[in-house]
Amino acid sequence: FGEEKIMAFKDNFRGDSAYTQIMTKIFNIFWLSILWLLCCIPVITIGASTIALYYVMLKLVKDEETTVTREFFHSFKQNFLQSLPVTVIVLVVVVVLVADFHILGAAGRAQGASFMYGFCIVLGIICAAVFSYVFPLLAKFENTVKKTFENGARLAASHIGQTLVITVVNLFPVLWFLISPQTFSAIFWIWVFVGGGVQAFVNSLFLVKIFDRLAEA
Repeated sequence: FGEEKIMAFKDNFRGDSAYTQIMTKIFNIFWLSILWLLCCIPVITIGASTIALYYVMLKLVKDEETTVTREFFHSFKQNFLQSLPVTVIVLVVVVVLVADFHILGAAGRAQGASFMYGFCIVLGIICAAVFSYVFPLLAKFENTVKKTFENGARLAASHIGQTLVITVVNLFPVLWFLISPQTFSAIFWIWVFVGGGVQAFVNSLFLVKIFDRLAEA
């Protein structure tokens, strides 16, 4: 009985065991999260870093052979120039929306402020939904910037259920902060280092199925 337990314990650490595969995947998700964070620091590289994150994550979800670090930086370099206009567009939209929320919040109960505040919330959610597809699309398919945004909008509109989940996942830190700033601040640094990878992994579970159908069409 003792030997059986020892053998079972050893089997858990074999390279092809389910335990080893699960732990390897968890490590890769966390490592990708750190790579993504570090490469986002210059801000203008957020797009290239996010594309690289999804380039590798989509492979991990499908259990394809991949060398995480090498393929991350390969994608980062390959898509850097293409990602720049996309990054600028996304950053401008985010800055404008944040500025609008700040101005409308300061306006308080001024006439029309509540309507504009609601309009900005709806617009922000729509933009978040479209942006949720843009970077993964660039990681998977070659296309122009204009066409990528158009395809992102089409996918967001034609896959409402998946879009809702993906958008909530991407906005989760913001929603958590708004609902409970105290609890969010307690885990802020943990989320900073692992949140990006976890979000991309959850999103990729839905995206691989959507992209596979696109590739077959």
